[in-house]
Amino acid sequence: MSQAYFKQMNTGLKQAGIAYPTLVIDKSRLDQNIGHLKNTLSKKFNFRIVAKSLPSIELLNYIMSETATNRLMCFHLPFVIKIIQSIPDVDILLGKPMPTDAVRTFYNWYLSNKNTTDFDHEKKMQWLIDSDTRLQNYETLASTLGIKININLEIDIGLHRGGYNSDRRFIESLERIKSSSSLTLSGLMGYEAHITKIPTFLGGPTKAELTAKANYRHYAGLVKEHYGDTENLCLNTGGSTTYPLYDEGDSCNEISTASALVKPSDFDVYTLKHHQPATFIAAPVLKKVSNPELPMATLISTFLRTINLIPKCACFIYGGNWLAKPCYPESTKHLALFGSSSNQEMYSLPDNNDLHEEDFLFFRPTQSEATFLQFGKIALYEHGKIVDWWSVFDYPDLTPLSQPELKTA
Repeated sequence: MSQAYFKQMNTGLKQAGIAYPTLVIDKSRLDQNIGHLKNTLSKKFNFRIVAKSLPSIELLNYIMSETATNRLMCFHLPFVIKIIQSIPDVDILLGKPMPTDAVRTFYNWYLSNKNTTDFDHEKKMQWLIDSDTRLQNYETLASTLGIKININLEIDIGLHRGGYNSDRRFIESLERIKSSSSLTLSGLMGYEAHITKIPTFLGGPTKAELTAKANYRHYAGLVKEHYGDTENLCLNTGGSTTYPLYDEGDSCNEISTASALVKPSDFDVYTLKHHQPATFIAAPVLKKVSNPELPMATLISTFLRTINLIPKCACFIYGGNWLAKPCYPESTKHLALFGSSSNQEMYSLPDNNDLHEEDFLFFRPTQSEATFLQFGKIALYEHGKIVDWWSVFDYPDLTPLSQPELKTA
């Protein structure tokens, strides 16, 4: 990312009249990253978008259109309902096991609104289960409600964050589903975000990848042996750091990713070298400061400046304290000595910077799922201009649905 790139973006933001902290997506870079994803999908994988990492209906609709998928992985109950209300043809796989009361809340909402939505939970909803105890709770709830629900079993293929890691317990759950009138097996989900982080002394990424794939193949084999053919099941795996590792012949048939398409800084890994950062935070510079000083400490500040613990040039920005790292001007750093602020955070600037007050300081988010929700709307940037605004998720009112029913005497 060159100086010219950010100068052009700075001009585009000003021309759009933007004068407050703004989340920006570079559409051209987003499209290039989608193109890289399609190269992997061409190996005959289905694609499921991880909605928590791209929490915007317009953004999801755009990527769904570009990748010809209606499959989303969802992690937060209010956002599940928001998505169903906005995209009723969506196919949802829960990305984590939900508390039983959350499932009950969902069906309180769904059964109250099923005549006004085209969403079909029996065809388009998979609940993730990580233990036989939770499976029993879901079965009891489904039986009480008089419905049938789809169950995707979470398998531990190496991350050790939960899921089935015992053949006996896994088979017990398969048998429970097989004999139940309220449950249907819809697939497996094995997450392996650890692969790119394994150090050499523990075998490195290559060994972690081979182990994860072997574990997945083992559980898929148990399904064939004790339940039936896996041909029509959703065999989900992958993530933003690992999706490029899959090829024809692997035991999965569906890959999930999302963050890779906008590439926050936490995803600067070897598997995504072909992807470009596509999302930035632009924060206006409110004040530029020469020879900044600590309060009540002029002499100490002068000394600290001589040993480069305080810079010669700094600025205060509009906002701050985000999960983000400054990326322009280059070598800009947060000044830890002055603390953090969500109102006017202070950053050191390189001595030769040409930044002016009311220019923008640019950041790369470290992640997208929390950061995107902090800015209200996303500015879509293309060819030097802001060309559109995309809203982020808001919360439907579920409060009444969470209250216990009152019994009359």
